[in-house]
Amino acid sequence: MNTPSEQSINVAERSLSVHPDHAQPLSLPPMLITVAAISLFLTATVGSALFFFPEIIQARWVWPLTPYNTRFLGAIYLAAAVGFTSLLTGRRSALARLIVPMIFVFTTNALIVSCLQLQQFNAGRRASDLWFLVYIIDCVGSGYFWGYYRHHVFAGLRRLSKLWSVGLGVQAGLMGAYGLSLLFFPETTGGQWLWPLDVFHSQIYSSILLSGAVGAAMLSRRATVGELRALGTIQLVFSGLVILGVGMVDRTMQGIDWSLALNWVWMGAIALLGISGLGLIGQSKKLT
Repeated sequence: MNTPSEQSINVAERSLSVHPDHAQPLSLPPMLITVAAISLFLTATVGSALFFFPEIIQARWVWPLTPYNTRFLGAIYLAAAVGFTSLLTGRRSALARLIVPMIFVFTTNALIVSCLQLQQFNAGRRASDLWFLVYIIDCVGSGYFWGYYRHHVFAGLRRLSKLWSVGLGVQAGLMGAYGLSLLFFPETTGGQWLWPLDVFHSQIYSSILLSGAVGAAMLSRRATVGELRALGTIQLVFSGLVILGVGMVDRTMQGIDWSLALNWVWMGAIALLGISGLGLIGQSKKLT
């Protein structure tokens, strides 16, 4: 005969077996799939146009662009497309834990900056109205689903090694500090960019750094295999495209002073982000 304590344990075990919902890799809600699919189409299309056909898109963009900024924006959107692709390919809530907060931070910051810099946009153009509509939808949608998953217990989370935990924490801290500096001290920090940035572009670019900082911070303690692979791929694609884009533009423009050590440090930091991405992908394979 079981003792009272043993009976209590058995009851608890049966309760867990009957209600396993919160520990299962649940599929994504249909609304999130729809929003992610539309966002994937937009980011892939716009990103490809900005990066591969800059001369065509510059005349049609919602604010004036320089050649360096055009391809850098293309790299940002194509990296975002990788995140949406990961979310839709996996179609599991575990990836939403990483991707949804990153989307929210990116879109919210970019939307606030855009609202504060309305003079950059031509109010009479339909493209400007579409810009704000898309960002409002993504901001509200990602905010809703971040709250939706807030109390969800995700399956498959594993503790990372101390080396990776510290490394991702340092990465999150550096990206966050740089992003906040671009946001609140745009003239000073933007002036130290690889090419000179105005206030608007400095604050817009802070979105990608703050978003990346949130992603790295979230995975610094525990992560799923899919999350490590997704963040690693995003970093690798972004790093590779930025380096490629800078090389393609500077080959004709020659607008960067490569005699300055600070510019090589900037490029080295971008390359290191890609190397970190490769490491995350490798780490995800070790955990499978």
